[in-house]
Amino acid sequence: MTMLRTSALLSLFLNYFILANATAFGSLNLTALYGPGLSPGAEIFYASYSNFTTDVTQRWNLHDAPTFYGAIRVATEGDIQHVIKVSVEHDIEFMGIGGGHGSISTLGRLKNGIEIDLGNFKSVNLDVENSTVTVGGAVVFSQLYEPLYNAGKMLPMGNARCVGLVGATLGATVGSFQGLFGLGLDSLLSVRLATANGDIVDASETQNADLFWGIRGAGANFGIVTSAVYRVHDAPNGGNVTSIDFEYPASANASLWGALKSYDDEMPNELVLNTVVSFNRTAEQAILGINAAYFGPVSEAQQYLAPFYDINPLATDINVVPWTELQDVAFFGLGAILGETSCDVGQYSNPFTVGAKQIDVPTFVTFFNELTAFFIQYPTYAGSLSIERIPNAVTLSVDDGQTAYAHREIKTQIIFENDYPNSTLDGPVDAFMHKARTDFQATSGFERLSTYVYFAHGDEGVDAWWAPRKMANLTQLKRIWDPNQVFSWNSPIPLHYP
Repeated sequence: MTMLRTSALLSLFLNYFILANATAFGSLNLTALYGPGLSPGAEIFYASYSNFTTDVTQRWNLHDAPTFYGAIRVATEGDIQHVIKVSVEHDIEFMGIGGGHGSISTLGRLKNGIEIDLGNFKSVNLDVENSTVTVGGAVVFSQLYEPLYNAGKMLPMGNARCVGLVGATLGATVGSFQGLFGLGLDSLLSVRLATANGDIVDASETQNADLFWGIRGAGANFGIVTSAVYRVHDAPNGGNVTSIDFEYPASANASLWGALKSYDDEMPNELVLNTVVSFNRTAEQAILGINAAYFGPVSEAQQYLAPFYDINPLATDINVVPWTELQDVAFFGLGAILGETSCDVGQYSNPFTVGAKQIDVPTFVTFFNELTAFFIQYPTYAGSLSIERIPNAVTLSVDDGQTAYAHREIKTQIIFENDYPNSTLDGPVDAFMHKARTDFQATSGFERLSTYVYFAHGDEGVDAWWAPRKMANLTQLKRIWDPNQVFSWNSPIPLHYP
């Protein structure tokens, strides 16, 4: 008994000594602490290293960013297990990073932790015969473009090519292919993940089914996914998509919102509408553009898009391209530039969002005018308003109780992309956006704020991220799989609700 107490006291003393020195000197001896037990392929990087920002997977967003003593680029599942166990033992906070595109402000609560860099987990294995693909936890969307297209297959993916596939799936994955195939998480068949106690478990409909339910919609709360298996789908229209762009003057904004509203109740699954409002600093006026993507012939697309032709666009552009090139031609070719710049690390972006069932024209007109005034008042503000109208019939064909995701009724994602150089505009932007979010929610068609968690700002809370009806199951899962809340940086689930 005395030996056990002595051992326990020694362990507590060592933990205290390590962390006290880390606090005093601003660093940890990662090599001494984590090195024993790592595989030969693992690498340790200190934040003070000159190559830390080039050789370690970086987050793209500096707003509310977490901070790290350093990073461990793991090479095996055993490495991940080891880092988790050592971190938990020594009360050191940690975060797994795959694509690095998480932007929710809750991530910034992690200060002086360890980054578990999943950059080595980028394998892609396509099984055409069985229509499945197995991917590593850090695979990004663009890695799948060529193998899937060449095989005549597709998978629900987001609109930015550099976003991590698995990371997005843990929230849902909404995007341009959702109308055809539903949410990305509905194509997920299974995952392997490292849990809070360092175990590796499989989760699917037949293994750890309760965990699999929670992973699909709130997955960042339960572990680090090392690999995942997805069902892939036959590509429609020979894998080709019709892309039609429209440009309108600022004076046509009310007509444009009216045209967009005409799709509130009916929209073909093959069509997706992406509307963007930005600002021309030279002309000092807002710019309105729409990209309509249709998986079918041009003639059919034009019939469905009559409301936009009827309001006399300044310009149009039509392209028929493989689905892998949609982003390259969208918005008169600006999509290629925007796609590349949106992948640059070191940006400062303060996102807000609202999910809607309907378009309320007066709300959009009022905000358009307020946004224009905000652009003029703050010359360094470089944000935009994005409205993604995506058919949700296929999404609704999956029962609400099947997954933790709570927002299958959302038809339109209203996304406020607030980009500016640094924190000096945080106050004005936050005030402006909180009012805008309240105004749009009031006319969204939902009784309460409904937000896709991976577009969220971070202050909305669990009722907005998952809805009250999901919380009993989610909190129970949190108590089972992460009772010490070590995975509580990305839209954290509490242990109890309310």
